[in-house]
This record gives sequence, structure tokens and C-alpha cells, in this order.
Amino acid sequence: MRELLWDPGASSRVTSQFITVKPKPHSIQHRFVLLQGTLFALAIWFLGGALFFAQRIRRDLVDPFTRLRSMSALQAGMGAARENLLNATLQGGPAGSEQFEKAAAILSDLGKGSVRLPLRSDERSAVESAVRLQEEMVQHARAYLNRVDRSSGEDGDLAEVRRLSLEITGLLHAVALNNQAEWRASDAQLQKDTRLLYAVLGGFGLIAVFGLGVFRRVHRREIWEPLEVLRHMVLEVQRGNLNPQGRIPNTVEFGTLVTGFHEMAEELRRRRESLEEQVRERTAELESTQRELIEAAKLASIGDLVSGVAHEVNNPLTTILGFAELDLARPELDQRLRGHLQTIKDESIRLKTLVTNLSNFARHAPQLHERFDLRQALGRMVDLRKYQLGVMDITLHFSAPPQPIWVLGDKDHLVQVFFNLVLNAEHAVRERPGRGDIWLECGVKADRAWAAVLDNGAGIPAGLLERIFEPFVTTRPAGQGSGLGLSISRNIIHQHKGTITAESSEGQGSAFRISLPLTGPPETAAPSAPGQAQAPVAAPIPRGLRALVIDDETSITDLMSEFLRSIGWECTVLNNSAKLETQLDSHQFDIVLCDLKMPRRNGIEVLHWLRNNRPKLARRFLLMTGNLADTPEKDTAEVEALPVLRKPFTLDRLREALNKLLATPSE
Repeated sequence: MRELLWDPGASSRVTSQFITVKPKPHSIQHRFVLLQGTLFALAIWFLGGALFFAQRIRRDLVDPFTRLRSMSALQAGMGAARENLLNATLQGGPAGSEQFEKAAAILSDLGKGSVRLPLRSDERSAVESAVRLQEEMVQHARAYLNRVDRSSGEDGDLAEVRRLSLEITGLLHAVALNNQAEWRASDAQLQKDTRLLYAVLGGFGLIAVFGLGVFRRVHRREIWEPLEVLRHMVLEVQRGNLNPQGRIPNTVEFGTLVTGFHEMAEELRRRRESLEEQVRERTAELESTQRELIEAAKLASIGDLVSGVAHEVNNPLTTILGFAELDLARPELDQRLRGHLQTIKDESIRLKTLVTNLSNFARHAPQLHERFDLRQALGRMVDLRKYQLGVMDITLHFSAPPQPIWVLGDKDHLVQVFFNLVLNAEHAVRERPGRGDIWLECGVKADRAWAAVLDNGAGIPAGLLERIFEPFVTTRPAGQGSGLGLSISRNIIHQHKGTITAESSEGQGSAFRISLPLTGPPETAAPSAPGQAQAPVAAPIPRGLRALVIDDETSITDLMSEFLRSIGWECTVLNNSAKLETQLDSHQFDIVLCDLKMPRRNGIEVLHWLRNNRPKLARRFLLMTGNLADTPEKDTAEVEALPVLRKPFTLDRLREALNKLLATPSE
């Protein structure tokens, strides 16, 4: 049997190999039908031979024996009847006549019956002659019997009867002897034919044995061996080997079956590889998700850290900013001190913005949405850093495009992003000897605004480039950077629905590119004078009111007390909310300013007490806080509905909050 070894890597070529490389496959069914037909023809041939020899045996043995037996019976019957006839003839009288007639009738019947005997022509001629002689003998015997006088010597009729009887006996005896000779010849032929019959039957047996052997060999080759190969391949697949080795039988049935099994195993192998690829992809996704969760956990830790730091920073920053504004409001202030105080105020406002931005990032606070020109944010960055960079022999290049680039978002947050990028570029440039350069660029491409910060510094190592936006990842030496700037910047850009990417070659500099959605220009208000916009004018605060200030920070209560007295108010200060009931029982107040986070009783609990005991005063309650994240979760919805003054605040912001609160009816 010609077979083809399966190639697991070439399942797509199985069909072509099956047709072109191998001869045309045969059918097991066709082979079995052909084999069965051949054996059936041989069986018919041997059966015909057996029937032929059986007929010869019948002809050579049965027919002579039948003739011999018939002649023997005829001879015996005729001899007995002739004897009876002769006795009756000799007896005479009525009894003899009756016996004579019976014997004559028997002889007549035997004569007539001899016609039906299976005799040859010569035998039949002899028998017919005997029958005729027998009839003559009966006639002579009847003539003798009918004679009246039989006492004389032997009669001629009686003599004729005896002669005819002897002649008849001789004829029949000759036929019997001839049959005996023929029987002996037939016996020799019978032995020969018997041997031939044994040979035929033996040949038939040998053919049957040969046929069984052929059937067994064909079964083993065409059925059991392919099934065994298929079983081994099934076991291989069961063990996990999807590349089973096996030969393709050259038959239609099993060749197609084994080929189909190989194709199935190949398809399973492809699907397993596809599944393994999906598992690898899912694993990579899970690892990415895990990294994101770790990053989220880091950011949550940052949020907790920033929340605590913001509260501690905002209170002293509020005091610094507030007292600077109070001193700047004095007309008699020395100009030299005024400049110093103005610097303190400006830097405090700058620090206030940074702390606010960091707090918003840590708690994912919503951005301020306003339209502004992206060139202004970059120009502000140039104004903030150009001088200091020049001192360090670093040139900051910025060439603004002629047309405005309008984006929607929080300008202070974006300035913070550019500040972080320029600060990183500064450190990268300083790592290389000699002077350095930093370029700020911006423009419009399609429906997106873009900005870029480029430098010719030391660059970012390839191993850190893909992780540069992760929290706590930094290229600076230990103690010189926290690794939060780029993470915060990426979060701010994502909140503006933008993207930020980094490109770098170690030793050749870096490029950070930002893409933001474009928006239309803002609607501008009509200016009050040519070239000037109409500035908002703060409403005057009524004098003669009485305020209760509750804050555990003494510096805050001192600032609030001095400011309120400067606008003509009376102010009562509490650094401990435990004395609230005593003050309210002894004084009447028009407004309450209370810090959110305090020991023992916080600002929300103070408000609840006022609602239960002083409902009118509770309607003019102003909550102060340096970090809204300090709000208990159960009170979040309530705080969102309250007027809140966030620390650090300017005095203008305080006036605005007081005016809005006083506009609220107390009834």
C-alpha cells in the first residue's frame, strides 16, 4: 500500500499532495466487492465441477447399479412366475388352472413393466425378446393345460415350454452378466471420479483458506492498521501534541478520514496558538491594568499627602497674603517696603495657584473652562523663566505665531504644565557642559492646537523613556526630584482632552509635544476706554455689623479680626468651638465665619448646631477651608450647597464672599 507521511506544517498542501503526489486513491468497498466477486465466481466454478463429477458418478455407478438391480428383480420375478406357471401346467385341474392364470398374469405384468426399466438399447432388445418368448411359452403352456389327455409321453407343447423357459433364462442371465461386467468397469471409474471429487473439494477448501488469509491481510492493511494509526494520533492529541505524525492511507475512506483528522489537529493547533496569543494579550492588558492600579494607588497616596500638606500650607499662606494686602492698603507705607510687600503678595498668589493646582490634581477636581490664547500661556512662561535661565547661560527661545490659538481650559493649569516641562529641560541642559538652549513652539494643525518644549540637553535613557510619565519616575539624582512633575502634567493634559508625548535620544536632547482641541474665540466685552477693558468694581460692604470668626489657627483669626475692624465691623474670635454656646448667649451676631477642620467639633457640626438653635444665623454661615477633601463623606452633598471660602484667599475674594452672604435673607 502506497502511503504519504503527514507534514504538520503543510496542511494546506494535503489536498494537492493527495491528488498529485500519490496515485489515485482506491476504495476499500470496491476492493472488498471485487474480492467477494472473485471468491463467489471460484465457488460457483468449484460447485459446478462438483455437480459435474457427481453426475458422472451417478452415470457411472448409480445407473448401472439401478439397471443391475432392475434386471435382477426382473429375472427373479420372471423365474419365479415361470416356475409357478410350469408347476400349474403340470398340476392341471381347476387348482392348476387358477394358479396358471395368476402366474400368466404376473408374467404379463412383468413384461409390460420391463418397458419402463432404465436399460440400454441392447439390453432392452434382449428383454423384449425374452418377453416375446415368454408369451409363446404361456401359449404353449395353456395349450398343454387345456388338453384332456395328458397321460401319454411328453407332449410337444410342454417341451416347447421348457425350451422357451430355458432360452428366456439364458437371455436374462446374459444381460445380468453384462451388467455385472459394466458394474466392475463403473467401479474403477467410480474410484477415479471419487479421487477427482476429493481433489475438487480439497481445492475448494484451499481456495476458502486462501480467501480467508487474503481477507485477513486486507482487513489488517486496509482497516486495522489505519485505525491503529488513527488511535495513536488521537492519543497524541489527547496528550497535548497537536502535531501528530501519521501516514495517510491510500484509500478513499480512511485516507479522507486521516486527512480530515490531520486538518482538524492543525486547526486546533492554530486555534491554540491564537488562544495563547489572546492569553498573552490579556496578560499584557492585566499587567497594564495592574500598573495603572499601582499608579492609581500612588496617586491616591499623593492625594492623601497633598491633602494634608495643602491644609498645613494654606493657613500660613492665607496669613501671609492677607497681611501683605492689609499693609499694602496703607497709604503712608514706605515705597521701598511697598515693593517688598507687593513681591510677597505676588509670590504668595503664585504659590496659592500651585498649591491649588496640586490639590485639584490629587483629587481630580474639574478644570476651569475658559477660552484663552495658547500663546499667552507660553508667553507667561517665558516671562517667568527667561531671566533666571539667562543667568544660568541657558537661552529660552520663543517665537509666537501671528494668529491667536484659542483653546478651552484652565490657563493656570497649562502654565503649570509648561513650567514643569521647562524646569525638566533646564535640568537636562545643565547636565551638559557649556551653554544650552530651550525652545518653546506652538501652532495649529488640522483641528488641533499644538505646543512643544525642546532642548539640547542630556536626553532620557531608553529604559526610562516609556515610563517617564509614571509617578515617582525621574532622571535626576536622589534628592533632586520627586518624579511627580510629568505625571501631574500628563493628568492635566488628559483633563483638557489632549495628549502629551515624549521623544528623546540620549545625549542629543528631548522633545515634549502637546496636542489640544481648538475652540472659537471668546466673546469680548465692550471696553470702557480705547484699549482698556472694563474692570469689575467691588460693591461696598456695609459698616457696623458684628461677625463671629471660629478657627483653630490664631494667625487666621488675627488676620480676620484686623480686616473686619478695618471695614468698620466688630469681630469676636473663637479658637475653640467649645465656647460657641457661651458667645451666642451673650452677644448678637450678623454673620459667622467658621473653619471646616477643627478639633472636637468641625465646621459642619457647628452649622448643624446653629440650624437647630439659631436658624437665622445659620443662613449667614460662611465655611472656610484649605482643602475640601477634608469634608466627611456623609457631608459632601451638604457642603456643595454651602458658600465656601477656600484658603488661601485674597481680601478681594473675602469681600466678594461677604457681600454674597449678606445678600442672602436671614428670614
